[in-house]
Amino acid sequence: MQRFFIASFILYIISIVPIFAQSGPELPQRTAIVRATQALNFGDLTVLSGSSGGTVIVDFNGIRSSTGSVVMLNLGNPVQPAIFEVKICPGRMVNVTYPSTTVLAGNNGGSITLNLGPTSIGGSGSTFISNKGCDDIHLIRLGGSINVGSTLINPPGIYSGTFSLTFVQQ
Repeated sequence: MQRFFIASFILYIISIVPIFAQSGPELPQRTAIVRATQALNFGDLTVLSGSSGGTVIVDFNGIRSSTGSVVMLNLGNPVQPAIFEVKICPGRMVNVTYPSTTVLAGNNGGSITLNLGPTSIGGSGSTFISNKGCDDIHLIRLGGSINVGSTLINPPGIYSGTFSLTFVQQ
């Protein structure tokens, strides 16, 4: 009986002795925060009377250009790309996707197709790797183009719509 007591006592002491082992470095946080901070805006424009229209492009840097019979006006509405702020820790890879088009509805009738992209990191499906601190911000800029028809097809007014970008942390 005494041998049993000694044996169980020894096992008990062995089981409470802490075992130390080295582990690899702690991985950075997986939390990502994305915030839309600026809307894509093509500014003010008009189509020459009797013409079939043309195309207006705003690139991801906010530079506007046009083709066809579209006249770009400077009446106060800002020309700007969409901007998204991404906060993510260093070493994380993020894939950005978005639809190729969305429809903008006019407040006086008509609709215009908005062709989205590219972003400042490339087209839909592009990735970037965070090289900043966990509290630093990556700016992802998005441009696009619209094909504006005649004033019969696209009556003067304000055209608006929505689109989504999807950010997937890998």
